[in-house]
Amino acid sequence: MAAHHGRRSPGQASEASALGVGQHAPIGQAATLEPTTGLGASTSAVASPPTAYSLRQKSLFFIDLSRSRSAVLSIGEAAVGALLAARGIPSLRVILLGLLAAAAGYFCVYSLNDLLDLRADREEVRGPHGEIEWNPEVRHMDITTLRHPIAAGALSLAAGIVWVSTLGVVGVVAAYFLRPLCAILFVACALLQVIYCSLKHKTWLKIIPAGVMVGLGALAGWFAVGHATWGALSFFVLLTSWEIFGRNISNDLADVSQDKPLGITTVATVRGPRAATTAILVGACCMPLLGLLQSGPLWTRVALAVVALGTMTYPAFRLRRAGGETAAQRYFNRASYFPAISAACLALLSLVH
Repeated sequence: MAAHHGRRSPGQASEASALGVGQHAPIGQAATLEPTTGLGASTSAVASPPTAYSLRQKSLFFIDLSRSRSAVLSIGEAAVGALLAARGIPSLRVILLGLLAAAAGYFCVYSLNDLLDLRADREEVRGPHGEIEWNPEVRHMDITTLRHPIAAGALSLAAGIVWVSTLGVVGVVAAYFLRPLCAILFVACALLQVIYCSLKHKTWLKIIPAGVMVGLGALAGWFAVGHATWGALSFFVLLTSWEIFGRNISNDLADVSQDKPLGITTVATVRGPRAATTAILVGACCMPLLGLLQSGPLWTRVALAVVALGTMTYPAFRLRRAGGETAAQRYFNRASYFPAISAACLALLSLVH
């Protein structure tokens, strides 16, 4: 399961969609929510409430609520666990139930983040006169049309609750049929998400429950086919470290200028951007070593180490040189691919060997 992946997990930016939905006025200018054309520039100082959207536009809003790209990529977290535990391709039953449980689970937890952070998200997406303020330099991988659609008024709170509840039920049931322990881990991840969001204005150490949440979600994939071993522990450490140093701190670093006025406590706002960048670099340099320490054949461990080098270590050095929020966003986007690429490599190598 994912934390923001932090407080709002990764979902922070958008660009205009081909449908004309999600076009944001530059910061300081107003943007109104139009019924069928989405978000467009307006001379009005206050954003008008949405009245009607096409079915396709509403679908895209739910996709953005769920951080669809990160949610899909996050399936790789559990997939890597299953591949390592099985030391090969799991059974078809495990694959099908696992995909259903993981997809529903990650979509649920990402959407839950927006419900828990609704008040803060409203402060972020709207300016002092109600205008939507967001015009990022780098397109965020999570957003198709609109950032925080409930906070922006494009989706109702009731719709969000129904969406999260439905996904939660599907995820828990699928996880239970996979293995009861997997369902327990699903519930634990949801509780950790609540804890994480409650610490937003209290301590930057909230990165710990965020990392543990992702680690436990990945362990659901491991325990779908394996048992509690030292290999499971090393895998938990790998994914927890990836979440903290690959996504969470970098996500916060990319938002430091927005978080400070809102009183959100992160490594970047409390310790400073330089400390956050240093932490990312140290963690990213440790990732290849953690990959080599995983259980299984040498070729699987080398594959994990190589993927970590490409998605985290090298980009972290580039972040160190460039600095700034734009570079941090690029690093976050790159690091987010670590589990998915790792899962693809392990699956391919399993078929070859």
